[in-house]
Amino acid sequence: MTILIQTASFIVCDADRVLRDQDLLIEGNRIAGIGRFAPQPGWDIIPGHGRTVMPGLINAHTHLYQNFLKGLNDGVPLVDWCAQVLYPAADVIHADHWQAHDERLGYAWSLAGALEMIQNGTTCCINMDMTMDAVFQAWLDIGFRGVGAVTLVDQWIPECLRREPALMRQEALGYVERWHGVPAENPRIHIMLAPSTPFLASPELLRWTAQQRDRLGLRVQIHVAETRYEVENIRNIAGTTPLRYLDRFGLVDQRLTAVHCVHMDDEDLGLLRRRGVVVVHNPKSNMKLGSGIAPVPRMLELGILVALANDGAASNDLLDMFEEMRSAALIQKGVAENPAVLSARQVFRMATEYGAQACGIDAGTLDAGKLADVVIVNLRRPHLVPVHDIINTLVYCAKGADVETVIIDGRVVMRERRLETMNEDDIIVMAEERGRDLRQRSLQSPLFPRTEE
Repeated sequence: MTILIQTASFIVCDADRVLRDQDLLIEGNRIAGIGRFAPQPGWDIIPGHGRTVMPGLINAHTHLYQNFLKGLNDGVPLVDWCAQVLYPAADVIHADHWQAHDERLGYAWSLAGALEMIQNGTTCCINMDMTMDAVFQAWLDIGFRGVGAVTLVDQWIPECLRREPALMRQEALGYVERWHGVPAENPRIHIMLAPSTPFLASPELLRWTAQQRDRLGLRVQIHVAETRYEVENIRNIAGTTPLRYLDRFGLVDQRLTAVHCVHMDDEDLGLLRRRGVVVVHNPKSNMKLGSGIAPVPRMLELGILVALANDGAASNDLLDMFEEMRSAALIQKGVAENPAVLSARQVFRMATEYGAQACGIDAGTLDAGKLADVVIVNLRRPHLVPVHDIINTLVYCAKGADVETVIIDGRVVMRERRLETMNEDDIIVMAEERGRDLRQRSLQSPLFPRTEE
């Protein structure tokens, strides 16, 4: 299929390169060129006048199962929130998956999350999830691109929520075998290994992760220094910081995406820079859970790549990367009392180019030869006119609802706000039913905290 986006008012190739009144040509799953092209019979012609064409946004860290846990809690820090919200739901999910071999919950939350992201202009995510095959099948069915970060945990959380270690490792390798690089001809699904945090993974598990990463050529994602609790926990256990603890196992290099990195000292930041680690910043989640504010301006100043992410919907509570960009910029300006400390262009790059590097995909900019993951934003909105600087407009003014058309891997997935690959109403009904059922059963879980009479 050849797609021609014709006479776009703006083509945002990247944060520093913006073209006016040009066409963008897509052939197969790649961008063929930018310029002026004569339409040919059989081409899919998409109007670009009054619109911005931009790279698809990339959500470099999320937990899609939390789509069914939105709005459940407020005013609770991370550790307590896990006990009150996550564990009871995980108990039900694991019972369905591990005992009843029923993956319908995973299929429903994965479709719901992918639908929300597509409608908000996100074309790829890294999903650190309660992994099951149905999650990846949902991405294939709806036409989404994603990286499955297979969660590995063997300590700290309640024992009933953990797999037996040998079985957990066997299952993780099974996901790699079945889903890494699927479909074979034009892969849209890849797999990472994801020990959840340093204190949820034993030394044996961290060593195994490093070995399998090297053997299979995989990337790794880990929550690192998200909370002061984590920092104190690792200091008490190992006498060092979470990042330097992970370095003892050979995990700190360019294949690591380190999520959060809120509480970092200068030595940690130097290690991130020297090893080429991509940091993943989650501003709204960190704010809602009271975890702190990551030193993003300092990281960027040092040359550390920082990607942007929504985190899980239960701690955000949206999968809207436009809102995440705006939050990322504004919180740093306010904390620093300096409006120049983090620019719209830096934040846009975090949500596109640097996100692509976190995922290990050939996307994030609009250039010939890049993957055709493209978003079209309708500028004919009262909150978007007039446009003086398109990057500033996209970061500070645009909303996910302004996204009109989404192309993933050269396929129109959403056109003029209408999903083309599946029935949107069916997805929403499924999500409502499955999400409500999960919550009701979670309330009956023995892990749900009861107040004493």
